[in-house]
Amino acid sequence: MIEIPYGTGQVEVQLGVEIEGAELELLEWSSTERIHTGAETDADMDIIQRAVRNPIGTKPLGEILALASRSRNSKSKSKRIVIVVDDHTRNAPTERMLDALYEEIERQEQEWEIILLVACGTHPAPSTGDLRRILGKYYDHRGFRVVIHDCDAPEPDLVYVGTTTRGTPVRLNRIYKEADVRILTGDITLHYYAGFGGGRKSILPGISARETIMKNHALLVDERARTANIEDNPVHLDMSEAASFAPPDFVLNTVADAAGNIVAAYAGELNAVFSKGAGIAKGLFWHETGLYDVIVVSAGGFPNDRNLYQATKAIQNCYQAVLPGGSLILVAECREGVGDIYFEEWMNEYKSYEAAEEAVRTKFLLGGHKAFYMRKLMRRVRLSIVSELDPDMLTGWGIKAYRSLRAALDGEIGARGGGRGNKLKIGIVRNGLDTLLVPVPELS
Repeated sequence: MIEIPYGTGQVEVQLGVEIEGAELELLEWSSTERIHTGAETDADMDIIQRAVRNPIGTKPLGEILALASRSRNSKSKSKRIVIVVDDHTRNAPTERMLDALYEEIERQEQEWEIILLVACGTHPAPSTGDLRRILGKYYDHRGFRVVIHDCDAPEPDLVYVGTTTRGTPVRLNRIYKEADVRILTGDITLHYYAGFGGGRKSILPGISARETIMKNHALLVDERARTANIEDNPVHLDMSEAASFAPPDFVLNTVADAAGNIVAAYAGELNAVFSKGAGIAKGLFWHETGLYDVIVVSAGGFPNDRNLYQATKAIQNCYQAVLPGGSLILVAECREGVGDIYFEEWMNEYKSYEAAEEAVRTKFLLGGHKAFYMRKLMRRVRLSIVSELDPDMLTGWGIKAYRSLRAALDGEIGARGGGRGNKLKIGIVRNGLDTLLVPVPELS
């Protein structure tokens, strides 16, 4: 029996005997060995602490803080540290990263004002429950103040810092820009057009103005803007240039496997940290496979499948391992619905890939870009979704809607002619956000 994440629970499918007309294969790989582990019981915390104490490309955090405390640039008596943290759509081990950072801050004699700046980009603000989940004890900690970034804040709260060579005008959160010490935290994961999450993404889109984010994300129509590619990726390069206009003093990023175990952490200079982490992430998540008639992919459960906007990242990582004309089944609860009004509007309005591509090129709109990716995927495969979404809405988009995985499998096996003597090859991915399937002809 295979348990597949769905919301805060699981759905089950039995290999072999339950599914007639098909051969099911669990597409799952063992985790990379943990890097920089020690003798401590809490291996995750040990990895993070060792990273903070052994930075790459910068002085130790304690020295950075000591230098800042002696600076005369600050107008206030207390010095300000701004720590940028991921929002409620990510699974970064934020509380543990704050534990390690706070250990270093507490060693300083300086009186610090510490602000936790939640990098929402264009996402809706997190709820109180979300913030408690993200920040743990630091949500109510008297030494910390929590600020939610607003990409649509009035102009005084967003500061212009420069324009990139690709024409992106960069306006950033003023609190971050004017801090005495700027720290980024986050996790490095696969990203379907920036290559990888983490690093510079904490700045753009994390704490940028909407116009900055829109201009950068419009570069995603370039074929080089794809998962796990950062060599010549215009989205990544534009993000990196934007971050260089107001670089952080210290960065702490982690890499975790599909089970949530931290396998590596790096701290120090932004580009050095991101380069190291992206290399580990690629080795962890890049998997060469053959082609499948049907692939079942879960977004990994809540919060990754809280809405369709977030859950679609999983299918972008896996659909190219489906035979052209084959079936892809997304398993995602989507308790919050579609998650973006423009995504929904564009799916209603643009019924073909060609129409969505033209719209992205001529009138780019955040959220609408998700429709572009969905239509691109649907050119190659037949898409089904097991969710709580409105089935009439999905049907109107050309997507098969199911309430159970068993019904979806029966439907897709029947549609493909399974059960009549020709066994279909079905792959199952339990965490599509952390699994990049790369088809290799000789493995098919």
